[in-house]
Amino acid sequence: MHKSKDHTLEDVRQLRPLNHCSLIIPDNVEALQECKWYAAYNVHFLLDFDDGVKWLIRVRQNQGHQLPSDITGPVIQSEVATLKVLRDNGMSVPGAYLPRYMRETGQKNETTLDYFFLTFMDGTPMEVPRSGYMGEITLPEDQLQRFINEYSKIQIQLRNLKLPFKKIGCIYPQTNGDVEVGPIVSRGCFMNPHPPHFMGPFRTLKDMYLSKIDSALRRNPVDAYLWHLELRELVSSCTELAKVPDELFIKHDDKKGDEMMVDLEGNVTGIIDWEAYVTTKKDAFSTPWLFNRSFKYVREGLNSLTHPEELLVKQYENLGYPNLADCVRKGRLYLRLDRIGYYDSAYKKSGFREVFQGDIPSDFDPPENDVDWRIYMMRKYRNTEGLGEVLQKFGWSIERAEEEAKQFHERAL
Repeated sequence: MHKSKDHTLEDVRQLRPLNHCSLIIPDNVEALQECKWYAAYNVHFLLDFDDGVKWLIRVRQNQGHQLPSDITGPVIQSEVATLKVLRDNGMSVPGAYLPRYMRETGQKNETTLDYFFLTFMDGTPMEVPRSGYMGEITLPEDQLQRFINEYSKIQIQLRNLKLPFKKIGCIYPQTNGDVEVGPIVSRGCFMNPHPPHFMGPFRTLKDMYLSKIDSALRRNPVDAYLWHLELRELVSSCTELAKVPDELFIKHDDKKGDEMMVDLEGNVTGIIDWEAYVTTKKDAFSTPWLFNRSFKYVREGLNSLTHPEELLVKQYENLGYPNLADCVRKGRLYLRLDRIGYYDSAYKKSGFREVFQGDIPSDFDPPENDVDWRIYMMRKYRNTEGLGEVLQKFGWSIERAEEEAKQFHERAL
């Protein structure tokens, strides 16, 4: 950051030319990591103006090497455009400004940083304590209810936004000052290895999820590959996902609780980190992983509502939003599909099938046990393009799978 200090200060002076600005850089990495502006993917540095106004520079961590601009550029443009839409519609989010090399045609990024500017928001990131990584939320009941109240306020604000968009994707700025929906910028495998890296926009969620699955199928080992083939068949048969939406909503794509800034009383003062996309109502207002990170959800495959979700349903109904309550009740489909690209054998597979009830093909009946499931899937998809290559690459065959299943069942006797 020290090497880029003069350039970034000159950049921000063009946005606020009448005010002198100081850039505050911590003395060392340890001091930076201890401050509240250091996160897994982004680091923030304070800009202090002489009129008392404060901004932040939001810098993408590059893990020792700078990513290509055709990856980082759309991510920054989408977050800034999303914040503009939200702020223009009265939501409590930071103001956001592109760097000069994105604001003006013909400019180049003269730094080794990928960054943009944010107005400063008071508050601290909300902490949602749990009984363990796979544990329930452990807030006392009164604090849990306050969290539900604050969370529901934000969701209702998002519900009441009137958006002009017709396709599922991320929001981007246009040169005329308007915004449009374009490809989805995402973490994980949902991108092409060669430009254009990002996919979309999409007409339906079915189209989006199938593209995600196809991306995951590029380079997965055998069980993960077979599992994604299973998901592909289930998504292809799902009538709900094939519906063309008549209205779309903004969905925050990384809800962990700490995106909410709160005051000392726990009231939300604003929402930060808006890596988001435009999607259907049922997807946008389904509950995130934050509400469901439990042993029962993962290892037992249960899809019943958690206690915080039951409180959220009641809160929506009390406030006169039964449609949002229904999104919570019926939202497991979307939460389960968030695992596309992240296969983990710890997750019970039946939990993913259950959310497709009513649309599961009549000839689809895989065994419950993983070793038998592997054989079933190898046989079912044996003629699927790409599977043979994956089996050969990782040294698998149906014969090997059958032998391992036999040994497993013998040990279980």
